[in-house]
Amino acid sequence: MIYRSSIPWLRLLLDAGRSRIERKKKMPIHNKQKASEVPQDRAAEQGAISIIAQNFQTLDLAKWPDDLFLQQKHKIVLEACKSLHAEGCKSDYFALESRIGGKLPDVGGYDGLMAIYAHYPAADAQLALHFRKDLVAARKYRRALQKTTEMQEDIAGMTANLTELAELAVDDEEMQEQTSIKAQCKELLDQLENNTPPEVFPTGISGLDRLIGGGFQRGRVAVFASETSGGKSIALIQTATRALLDGKKPMVFSLEMSATDVISRMVANVSGHPVIPASAKPSKMAVQKWGEAIGRIKDSNAIVFDQIAGVDEIESACRNEHRAGGLDVVVVDYLQLCQSPEGSKAETREQQVSEVVRRLKLLALNLNVCVLTASQLNDKGELRESRSIGHHADYVLHIDHSDDEATIRLMKNRNGERNVFASVRMLGALSRFEDRN
Repeated sequence: MIYRSSIPWLRLLLDAGRSRIERKKKMPIHNKQKASEVPQDRAAEQGAISIIAQNFQTLDLAKWPDDLFLQQKHKIVLEACKSLHAEGCKSDYFALESRIGGKLPDVGGYDGLMAIYAHYPAADAQLALHFRKDLVAARKYRRALQKTTEMQEDIAGMTANLTELAELAVDDEEMQEQTSIKAQCKELLDQLENNTPPEVFPTGISGLDRLIGGGFQRGRVAVFASETSGGKSIALIQTATRALLDGKKPMVFSLEMSATDVISRMVANVSGHPVIPASAKPSKMAVQKWGEAIGRIKDSNAIVFDQIAGVDEIESACRNEHRAGGLDVVVVDYLQLCQSPEGSKAETREQQVSEVVRRLKLLALNLNVCVLTASQLNDKGELRESRSIGHHADYVLHIDHSDDEATIRLMKNRNGERNVFASVRMLGALSRFEDRN
């Protein structure tokens, strides 16, 4: 199919080659095209590099080889952006300027760099992907032009390798994508033949875990939703606690509780005894259980933050930990308290929340971790402030309460059954959900 669609394009190349051979007696052959004659898309190049400079996350969405860009100043900026991003640095003009260093005159000095940085008014990475398509097309024409120039005599003598010419119609990026699909299909077949179940992270609620195939998977985002004090934090902390007890590394970002409060809830969950002040004179049994639980938690790989509220900082901390020693589960409690990215052009709160969820989804995919978060419900029982929460999430779980009963209903399950529920009891003092039956 690829070659069939390329035949008209190939004929144009051959015609162009013959025309040049017919003219070669009148003028010499130049293997190097003038800069003005080289196929390029200046607008796409300027827009893409500007967005990359403003938002390093753009680099995670696709491959950005430097030969997509023709202008040397753009290549220099791209190299600096990649270097900063690899170190976990957030997008920042002054950091970019510092990293370029001695090459700053080559990009036009301070004014030139600022012009590149501020050229495009939106830092949306998805927009850069549209520019990238135009850059890939321009690169394809450059390669075709170079090849036909090199093969002019062979084309005239009808000895040119037509297969080699036809292959120019398929860009390396397209070939890599096809190869990637083949590799992924082979991996899937290997998994099926091996019968090895995927790694999952259970919630510790057996009824719910059965509904989600044993637990949440890597690369997925799960959102627990409820009204105020409905148990969102309990579900998140219980899942993180189960992960650390299983020897995994969870990272918890608490946006409304101190780290001490989070750890106290973990201790209560593990010990089965509410953590209360010493002045309340707890029983010796409770103190003993607390000590045992603290011993199990303090030796785990869990990390708890209570001073980070921005999605940029959350992402940076996760990347640093992933590079340092791996990461399994990320908990963000909760969405409505999470600050949108710096430099965000989102004008409404709905757009800001949408941007946060999308960044968390990219984080899950790029680092291959399980991301757990929570959202409040509005008076209509819908996800508060943004419908896109449900669009980006792989799992959406509503915690519903009626009198003394509670259910966790699976409203969305990207790879399984939905609109099913687990009957549970919420034990708030123990930060725990238990199966009702």
